[in-house]
Amino acid sequence: MPDLRNEVVEDRTNALAGKDHMGDMTRVQLTVLKIDHPFPTIARLTVRIHTEDPAAWSVPNVAVRLEVAEIEGHRPISRIYTIRRFDPETCEAEIDFVLHEGDSPAMLWLRAARPGTTALMIGPRPHFSPAFEAGKRIAILADETAIPAVLSILDAWPEGETAEAWIETADRAAFDELPRPRGVTLHHLPRAAQAPAGTTGALAAAARAAITDGNWTVWAAGERRDMREIRAVCAEHGIGREGQQIMGYWKLGMSSSEIDRHRLATYEALKARGVGLDNLSDADLDI
Repeated sequence: MPDLRNEVVEDRTNALAGKDHMGDMTRVQLTVLKIDHPFPTIARLTVRIHTEDPAAWSVPNVAVRLEVAEIEGHRPISRIYTIRRFDPETCEAEIDFVLHEGDSPAMLWLRAARPGTTALMIGPRPHFSPAFEAGKRIAILADETAIPAVLSILDAWPEGETAEAWIETADRAAFDELPRPRGVTLHHLPRAAQAPAGTTGALAAAARAAITDGNWTVWAAGERRDMREIRAVCAEHGIGREGQQIMGYWKLGMSSSEIDRHRLATYEALKARGVGLDNLSDADLDI
């Protein structure tokens, strides 16, 4: 078993346990019901969330922090996932894992998981949805790590709203599975199977080709450098932060634990200035 102590993120000031960070989230248990592999790159878990407030889990783009490893004497190692779909009547949810090589904490947990496996997670945290502004077009840009979020958003797409969406994935079937609500045009940005995610620049190129003025709002999620490029496109055309919902889910060559350490340090610096979580933007992370 690999030594995972370097994956621990210590919260020495208890910043993450405070009301400002936790909000209405709680620590809840899930039980794995089944594990499917709808595509070669994806493991899909159907789980039951043991919650007394299913309505809180029923909004689009809900993020959770799943505890994937325990190290004695330390905080649990956790990873962030998006609830793909949730049934409020049964409290059953789908969570997709993007498969990758190596012995990361998430992959080790997934390989050991079976129907009946239980785990703790913190949630729900509703993440951002597209900004619907009268007279403005909506651009959605995402790689495969954000496909569950895109699916959740499209499942709840408001009648009468329009958008253009660009999805980068090497797996065409994962793209084809996305819903097609009226008013939304989806574009597949194929990536060669041998090309690592986060190396093609396809999402930034799509943003540059499509966004030629400030008459857009932008929702984007994926690799951090790609997201930085998309923010630059927005800045070039005068699209302010209120018109950007852009999140770097991961960074090529950097572990999720290291990203979490940067997030925590940035949040602690804000708190020291008397500023809360509502003022923390993903763009503030200098990574």
